Amino acid sequence: MNAEMKQVARFSPNRYGLFFSLLLASVSLLAGMFGGLVRVGSVNMAAEFTIGDQSVANHGAFMMAGFFGTLISLERAVALHRGFWVPLSSGVAGVLALLGQWPWASGLWLLSALGLCELYVWAARHRAISLPLLVEASAAVALVWAALSLIQGDPLQARWAWSLFLVLTILGERRELMRLRPLPAWASQAFLWVWGCFALAAALMSAYPLQSAWLMWSLLGIVSIWLLCFDLARLQWRKAGWAGHTAICLLVGYVWLLLAGLAGLFGQGQAGGVAWHLLWLGFVLAMVFGHAPLMLPALLGVRPRHSWAALVPLGVLAASLVLRTFGSLLGDARYLAWAGAGHLLALLTFALTMAWLVRGNSDSRP
Repeated sequence: MNAEMKQVARFSPNRYGLFFSLLLASVSLLAGMFGGLVRVGSVNMAAEFTIGDQSVANHGAFMMAGFFGTLISLERAVALHRGFWVPLSSGVAGVLALLGQWPWASGLWLLSALGLCELYVWAARHRAISLPLLVEASAAVALVWAALSLIQGDPLQARWAWSLFLVLTILGERRELMRLRPLPAWASQAFLWVWGCFALAAALMSAYPLQSAWLMWSLLGIVSIWLLCFDLARLQWRKAGWAGHTAICLLVGYVWLLLAGLAGLFGQGQAGGVAWHLLWLGFVLAMVFGHAPLMLPALLGVRPRHSWAALVPLGVLAASLVLRTFGSLLGDARYLAWAGAGHLLALLTFALTMAWLVRGNSDSRP
């Protein structure tokens, strides 16, 4: 698959769709980061700054739908050699949202999510149906749920739907790799039970939000333990090169996922609470830091050389999350402001490190 993705990234006419999708995703990323920094007091903003108001009030939508929705659907489009309109639609929606055109943005995010579902249906018909594919397809359905919740003005359900989109996408990808090492029968059955319980919690969210939220946080904790016990990363973290780097990032991310589940169960799952940031920043960004070096050759046609310096952003992120947790629990705005700056520093350090490692590789072109 990697060879096919590299071929598409370099020679396909869709390379323009790939470029503009990445550009539009970056706009949503910057909007989401800016809004988050303003909310925690790391950046001051004048009240009359209309575009800034959009990013502050809805920074979660920019990060989850505008950035991650675009990025994940782009990866699927590249892998399948089709459907580049899906990430483009998601990216354009982020720009429309930044301009305050929320009805159009929400509708376009819904269209993009439906397009992502269609990509999975196409893959099932023309390639092969598998459990990992079905899990990832259910993540796309969660993205549809998120878009509908956004249209209906239900931020709580939108947050849960975006969370399921990210968690199930990652869970499906990791489950596919576990084919290389057979699982115990009971572990495979446990995976299916947890997946089904996620669907049950989502179905009950409207009628029983408190009970469903409790179930969701519990399942996230259970999933993290399952991944720590059975994911191949536990066997690869000592390996040299990017395989070891990815494994370390994954294991750290699973710990953040476990802490997010525990924090949610202990009353930190309210809007803006610690649990959400442990999930969205700790877990999800650790996945990004781990997989980005492997995806750069596929998406951009460049190969970074390996260096242990690539783990520095992971450490910066961890320090900022610990600071944010203490700031939230103590109600200290200074800690929150410094934590926000630390989140930004982690992302900037990651971007600069990847650029340095690509530039420093004399054979950066695959």
